[in-house]
Amino acid sequence: MRLTFVISIAAGLAIGLVCSCWFVLPVAQSQETKPAKVADKAKEPDELEASATAFEAAFNKGDAAAIAAQFGENAEVVDEDGNVVQGRADIQARFADVFQKYPTAAIAVHVTSIRKLSPDVAVEDGYSITTLTPDEPASRSPYTLVHLKRNGAWLIASVRDFPEETDATPHDHLKSLEWLLGDWVDQSGDSKVETSCKWSEDENYLMQEYEIKLRGGRGGRGMQRIGWDPVRKTIRAWAFDQSGGYSESTWTPVGEGWIIKSEGYTADGTAASVTRTVTRMGPDAYQLDSTQRLLGQELLPDSAVRVVRRPPAPSTQNRRI
Repeated sequence: MRLTFVISIAAGLAIGLVCSCWFVLPVAQSQETKPAKVADKAKEPDELEASATAFEAAFNKGDAAAIAAQFGENAEVVDEDGNVVQGRADIQARFADVFQKYPTAAIAVHVTSIRKLSPDVAVEDGYSITTLTPDEPASRSPYTLVHLKRNGAWLIASVRDFPEETDATPHDHLKSLEWLLGDWVDQSGDSKVETSCKWSEDENYLMQEYEIKLRGGRGGRGMQRIGWDPVRKTIRAWAFDQSGGYSESTWTPVGEGWIIKSEGYTADGTAASVTRTVTRMGPDAYQLDSTQRLLGQELLPDSAVRVVRRPPAPSTQNRRI
């Protein structure tokens, strides 16, 4: 097995939209909970990034015990070939074996993003550059890592290494979202959200246009551009609404769905953010769960909606007159 088993610690649709329309318009959505007061949003990126630095230092010293100490008791590591190492003890044994076979192995870890999904859960993306021996070329591999906070300390719960990067085009990176193409609709109570998605002319972006319709005439329009970020090595999106609000989001694949963390501002400069989980329900529907919906200092209710593909308009051919 080629060992980029670099458990580098660090290692909808307006699907990703955080445009002001989603916050200031009274869009009715199902399964809402009562509003709550804003929790402490203190971020801890320095502490999490420091763990990446500590992993890199331990790896370059060949210290398997120090690496294992950064993992939870039942942590899981999946290498690029799908092999699974379960539990802190086995993780330490695996690294010890690596250092015995490759005593000059070295690694450099580059964190590209850290997203707090809750006070006790953070998802980290990045890539590692590993050299097993001085005579071999270095390999660069992306990873996704989940941190859990237990008893006041952050530990690694899971790491997934991905195959060494190739010369994939931006279009190639977006193929996993090609199912978004077409027209979609979400109708809940007094609101209706219609979304259309198509490739850009150069096919390097997915372009979405959406319209929110409310009874009484209020509503809004906007657009979103989804693309591959070559610096952060992840899918990101940029959205703009007709009033002047805008947002950007980072997309993380999880199983058959996605976790989308969005942040932006309304037209009057109020900060807005939301975490959305997208779960596909077959080729023509998906579930959209929204949590941590913040508008300024107000925590809005969680919501869950089901979005379906709009059927094609009926043909006028062969229709009896």
